[in-house]
Amino acid sequence: MICRSSIFRCWDWRNELMKALKIDTDGTMQPVGITGETIEDQNDCIYSLLGGYFECIRLYGKDAVMLVDEDGRLKQLPKNKPATILTSRTKIVGTALIVGLMPTNDGDVFTDCPARFFRFANNYNLIYGKGGS
Repeated sequence: MICRSSIFRCWDWRNELMKALKIDTDGTMQPVGITGETIEDQNDCIYSLLGGYFECIRLYGKDAVMLVDEDGRLKQLPKNKPATILTSRTKIVGTALIVGLMPTNDGDVFTDCPARFFRFANNYNLIYGKGGS
């Protein structure tokens, strides 16, 4: 499922950085914080990490989404092998971010990335090393 970023809001109930998993095209995966006191500020942070406006791809389990540059294919960004593995059906290009997704009465909001994706990053790097060749 692909959805536009405008229907989601970032929400951090602990007043800390929202934790995301950043997956680069060279296979580097690292936790990053999404900063900003407003939704607009948080979106600006996401734009800067991805290089432009983003689209959301709902991941298996429905408690997380992958954020990718919505114009990545037009920009001819390189393939992102680990991100593509996680979607299992969509070829992902460019940098990807994974954030959690929590339903509320007002719609879904972004939250911290579920722990299973950080475990995936550790296991992927153990098996393939950085770059995943």
